[in-house]
Amino acid sequence: MKNNHLVLTTAIATAAATTGTAATALAGDSLTTRNYGKFPKIFNAFATCQTVGFVQMAWPTAHDTTRGWRVGIPAASTQIALPLGAHLPITPQETIAATIAATAQAGDVELLSWLTLYDENHGQRLVDWPEVSRRLEKLTTIESSLASVASTYGPAGGELITADSDLLIANRDYAILGATCRTAVHCIAFSGPDTGNDKIGCPGFLRFEVGSQFFRLLSQASGEALIPVMNSGNKSSTSLFVATDENAGTFVVTLHLALLSP
Repeated sequence: MKNNHLVLTTAIATAAATTGTAATALAGDSLTTRNYGKFPKIFNAFATCQTVGFVQMAWPTAHDTTRGWRVGIPAASTQIALPLGAHLPITPQETIAATIAATAQAGDVELLSWLTLYDENHGQRLVDWPEVSRRLEKLTTIESSLASVASTYGPAGGELITADSDLLIANRDYAILGATCRTAVHCIAFSGPDTGNDKIGCPGFLRFEVGSQFFRLLSQASGEALIPVMNSGNKSSTSLFVATDENAGTFVVTLHLALLSP
């Protein structure tokens, strides 16, 4: 286990203008970087726009404070907006000015999420791919049906990973390699004792070759410990969430797990 701590943040904008609209954090999230460690890094970002547009993040120590980091986003799909393995350095307690642009459709909600990696652990268990590869015994999955809540994380309070099936081997460690969804959703997130009760998440796009091993790919590309580990003893206090736009519905998601040797 490495001295890393990973946190998901999601921001939204409604009827985002073509020139960009300031995005606000979902309930429970914050656009201000935590005061954890000395060298936090934004290690991945992904966005969902219902019409063509762009997403942008700027902060005082970014490349510049006018645009900072910006990337165009195509319509009606979730896209990884930061190259796997690349990162954006940021300073503790800096506030990110998140901007989303679309075509100002009334009621349309656009979303931007990012993962911040802190070099100070606050109750998380993260490993790198070489450790998972060395300890991997078997692969398994957990499938859950999640009722989303428009424009925020849903279900309200999350759904326990044991709600639809409870087949994990008792008192064993599982690496969470990634997550997939039968129908596209902006992001899939989870939290519990092994994440320090912070949300960690990945895009919910229909690219199973990426989503099923998102954290493995992110870890391999960066050389960092970015693969969450969960002990089955915490299954009754570990919850799943999805974040979507104003078009709420029920999403069937799959967590892809690797059973690890002791």
